[in-house]
Amino acid sequence: MNKGIHHDGSEMYVSDPLPKLGDIVTLKLRVSKDEPIHRIYIRSAPDGEEHWEPMQKVESDKVSDFWQGELKITMPVNAYCFKLITENGGFYYNALGLHRHDMPDMYNFKLLANWDAPEWVLDTVFYQIFPDRFYNGDSALNPQDGAWEYKGRAVKMRPWGELPLPWSESGNLDFYGGDLVGIQHKLDYLQDLGVNAIYLTPIFKSLSNHRYNIDDFYAVDPHLGGNEALAHLSDAMHERDMHIILDLTPNHSSNTHVWFLAAQADKNAETGDFYTFHSRPDDYVAWLGVKTLPKLNYGSQKLRDWMYRDDDSVMRYWLKQPYSIDGWRLDVYNMTARQGELQLSKSVGQEMRKAVKSEKPEAYLFGEHFFDGTPHLQGDELDAVMNYRGFNIPMWHWLAAYENGTDWRPETVDHQPLPSDALITQLQHFAAVIPWVVVRQQFNQLCSHDTVRILNIVKGDKALVKLGVTMLMTYPGVPCVYYGDEVGLPGGKDPDNRRTMPWDESEWDQDMLAHYKQVIHLRRTAPALIHGGLQQLYGQDGLWVFLRESKDQRLVVMGYRGDETLHDVVIPLRHGGIADGTELVNLIGDLSACVENGAVRIHTIQHGDAFIFELHA
Repeated sequence: MNKGIHHDGSEMYVSDPLPKLGDIVTLKLRVSKDEPIHRIYIRSAPDGEEHWEPMQKVESDKVSDFWQGELKITMPVNAYCFKLITENGGFYYNALGLHRHDMPDMYNFKLLANWDAPEWVLDTVFYQIFPDRFYNGDSALNPQDGAWEYKGRAVKMRPWGELPLPWSESGNLDFYGGDLVGIQHKLDYLQDLGVNAIYLTPIFKSLSNHRYNIDDFYAVDPHLGGNEALAHLSDAMHERDMHIILDLTPNHSSNTHVWFLAAQADKNAETGDFYTFHSRPDDYVAWLGVKTLPKLNYGSQKLRDWMYRDDDSVMRYWLKQPYSIDGWRLDVYNMTARQGELQLSKSVGQEMRKAVKSEKPEAYLFGEHFFDGTPHLQGDELDAVMNYRGFNIPMWHWLAAYENGTDWRPETVDHQPLPSDALITQLQHFAAVIPWVVVRQQFNQLCSHDTVRILNIVKGDKALVKLGVTMLMTYPGVPCVYYGDEVGLPGGKDPDNRRTMPWDESEWDQDMLAHYKQVIHLRRTAPALIHGGLQQLYGQDGLWVFLRESKDQRLVVMGYRGDETLHDVVIPLRHGGIADGTELVNLIGDLSACVENGAVRIHTIQHGDAFIFELHA
């Protein structure tokens, strides 16, 4: 059997990617023409008992045969794989590919029933904003020098454009005056860039510039404009058909939060069991031992009520009018509701989903997760995670031999670039264990407020930044741009990665900005990038090639991060169901090529090159 076999969860191969319980879904499987196949079956397990459904060959083209069969949707999660009986034996085909042996069910394809999908994210490009550093729209809102102190440091207003002070000097009390009013002033800029949603790091009342130590979950920080400014910003964005996501810290509050102060003072207080005290007042469980961030204890049923169950709970409150936010990013989700013997993350996550979706079914719910977040992505919890391990981190490693941990655990770091075939393998493994409708909702970035900026990761190599953003915008998932990356803003480790947005256009990298606009526009308008499936086609010598195909369009995406110029590169395409004579037209450049003898020949590929080829029969 060769590589020409393919199936994914997209509309090309599944008649309804979002079925209801009781529906019958038609599945298709593409195989190379003239393979010695006798029979093909769909193997599923309704209510745990194995079921075999025969498939029939229903159509053929120049290079492929298409087999078809039915799957009845009987459960919330419906897993299946294919078994091919051939002259050369039996083969199993699942989300990891073709195997001569059987595989664990975790790698089977999965269809979710009655899934509340935020379908608006499919043609969405996000823009992440650290509010204090984006734009000062109302200087009257600025905190005044010395307005408050913490641990011997006092508030200090800084001139826009000066570099952020390290924590050791500022204690995160250096402010620049960015606010929600300023974001509203710059909506024209964001729309011109092409993005249509923003994700804001925390905006609730807090003593720090990053606001992850929240004092009041019901109050937007007055220095950002207060609750009224959020309502105005949300209205202005929705009038433009844009969406807004807020950041919440369900894992912890600040140690100056009213809930914590009451619990600290009296174990019998209404919030007395919201935290874990070994001995009051100062011996308590905190996030990674950081005493300003006492950890919330979800063994408390009242905490669950107040955070998400009650009608006026925190997570429901901001979804309602007049704020009408479009979802939540949940901070340090990997640690939320986990505390020694008390491992409640699954049940709490399920309850959070139920509460959010009952309030707003189309809300987008995603969590921060630098590690393996796939257990939370099985259809009963999150819509997505910040896909660090399944996209962001391997992309750094492939692009620039940069691994997460470089700045804090250097002894663990691999300084060799990730080979293209290894990149493909990592991406496949993290996607194979979750349903396709979740894969296409994963929140993908090249960097964020918690990481070194992409320009620094690639050591100032702008060709690699352009390559990275091209692959980001063409790969399945919901892409997000970190503010300023589009104009070439650099930034090292925190807080240097949180510089102010430069608004003097003479400081902008106009070529970079034009490239961002071009690929963002494609991401939002190309049918194959909105609805298309994925087939990995080639990975070798720093070159990575994949296919995106929908009913209306087929695209072959190529990216090359190697240093040496390649000449007369022959890339096999027949196994993607692509016939000889197919013309490849580059949508972001002038190059065109034609498929001959099952492959395409590219005469020259240089460092940082990226091609988005549209296929024309």
